[in-house]
Amino acid sequence: MHAALPTSAMTGASFTGTPTVRGSTLTTRLLLLNLAIIGIQFTWGVEMTYCTPYLLALGLSKSRTSLVWVAGPLSGLIMQPLVGALADKSTSKYGRRRPFMVIGSVIVGFSLVLLGWTKELGALMGWTANTTLVVAVGSIYAIDFAINAVMSASRSLVIDSLSVGQQQQGSAWAARMGAAGSVVGYFIGSLDLITWFPGLWAALGVKDQFQCMIVVALVGLWGCVGITSWAVGERVLLRPAGGEKGESSNSAWSVLPTLWRRTIHLPPRIRGICWAQFWGWIGWFPFLFYSSTWVGETYYRYDHPQTASSTTNTPDDEHDALGNIGRLGSVALVIFSIITFASSVVLPYLVASPDAEATNEKKFTKRPPPSLSGPVREILMKLSSMQPDLVTTWMISNLVFAFIMVWAPFVRSLHSATLIVALSGVPWAVSCWAPFAEIGREINKMGSGGEHALIPSYTAVGRGSMNAAELGELEADHRRVASDGGGVLRLVHAHPDDHDHNHEEEGAATGELSGVYLGVLNVYTTLPQFVGTFVSWIVFSILEPSSATATDAGDSSSSSQRNSWVNGTNKTDSPNAISVCLFIGAVCAVVAAEATRRLKRIR
Repeated sequence: MHAALPTSAMTGASFTGTPTVRGSTLTTRLLLLNLAIIGIQFTWGVEMTYCTPYLLALGLSKSRTSLVWVAGPLSGLIMQPLVGALADKSTSKYGRRRPFMVIGSVIVGFSLVLLGWTKELGALMGWTANTTLVVAVGSIYAIDFAINAVMSASRSLVIDSLSVGQQQQGSAWAARMGAAGSVVGYFIGSLDLITWFPGLWAALGVKDQFQCMIVVALVGLWGCVGITSWAVGERVLLRPAGGEKGESSNSAWSVLPTLWRRTIHLPPRIRGICWAQFWGWIGWFPFLFYSSTWVGETYYRYDHPQTASSTTNTPDDEHDALGNIGRLGSVALVIFSIITFASSVVLPYLVASPDAEATNEKKFTKRPPPSLSGPVREILMKLSSMQPDLVTTWMISNLVFAFIMVWAPFVRSLHSATLIVALSGVPWAVSCWAPFAEIGREINKMGSGGEHALIPSYTAVGRGSMNAAELGELEADHRRVASDGGGVLRLVHAHPDDHDHNHEEEGAATGELSGVYLGVLNVYTTLPQFVGTFVSWIVFSILEPSSATATDAGDSSSSSQRNSWVNGTNKTDSPNAISVCLFIGAVCAVVAAEATRRLKRIR
């Protein structure tokens, strides 16, 4: 039985137990801790890739389909801060985060099945076409709201489970898992799954590629969330003295005032992080939503007219233009995802650990994994002596992204467009990593009592049998090893004058309000999507007032109708509206870089 932890200086919360992560190596623990993100990213990929053509096939108009996708930012705006605040106050014996992850995943799974088999269910129940559409749209909203709950809990779990010094590594691994989920999703989606294991698909009632992907996404999400939930042990928040089990202290209505107060009265540095994220996401919005279409449009504007008379043109090339645009864009995004993944693996070794000077960490060399080849290890070791801090890296990544996007209006070939999309994978890797690492670090510093958190936390990492030589890899001067071993990561905080090796002390990563602050960060991530949508609408209305924007390669309209939109893209004498949006994104990325630069002066 774990003793109650000391009361937090920040919130008056008391906990019992210590955060633990299974695994015999630090890499294994970080992988297991972030594995749920692979399932989340894969599920999002399936939804974004297949749901638009599916809704069009059900008879929904394109204009109304665009309204359906308000579900994404709307659910993020509502669910992530709300679930984060509710989880912060949860006194469940299973922890504060994992119950939300599991329940949310179950809701996502059943909503995916309902979406994939809406037509069959409608035929069975005798629904009208409108009723079938309502059920399909409702399923998409349920998926978006539930998956955002899972993401909120997963991100908070990383912050709760790691010390201040490990937040950067934890966020880097989260970025790697997200990129890996994208790569896996694009690769599996490129396969003709219905021809694989036909007996299994027939037994499951699967009839097409979309339903195959639904099944794979469901198994992947449940499997990844299940493994993370099994591998991680959370501290349990103790009920306040005199509190009753049935009281509504953690109800949605009770957390809203807390959420509002925290949003209005953010600590200065967290406010700076949020504003840097806000401007950064306005810059990223047109790229994330329109880059695939832009690559295909570039081909039809400049490359396709030059080869129109070529004997290599196939009937598919002429009559399935939107399909070609989708495939060309997918190739660019596959390369983008691979570069993002590679960058998320390499870049953390080139960035200094947080509070390196305060903790004297610079005298320790962060060694790359032994699995890397000799020359690569040598290069990384040499670069380690010139490591910038994470905020500087974030600022540089914004400038790099701005420099890349500035060239979008001048692109005149498919290869150039693909190159621009691919190169953006490097700054995107930093954008998926830096904000969460920085805000996680601030949350943990506040939870540890403010400035004294800069004193190294004594965190046990690894097995009880780890010797001093092995600890050198993990900054032995600032670590001590838990005495009960067993291949479990245990986070134990101790003051320098403490010698009792008691595991029930307050963890270095308290994170009492990690859910609230991550929810606030998500507000600053979703609001730019509404701003970006409005800006893009203005640009499209001015530059392409008579042309409809293609929603996806799977438009169910006729060939001539689909290709009429593509014919409008062949006007090389007029600016490409998406290119203009990307250029505006570059300007916002410069503003984000300035906001990040100012963050360095906030203490």
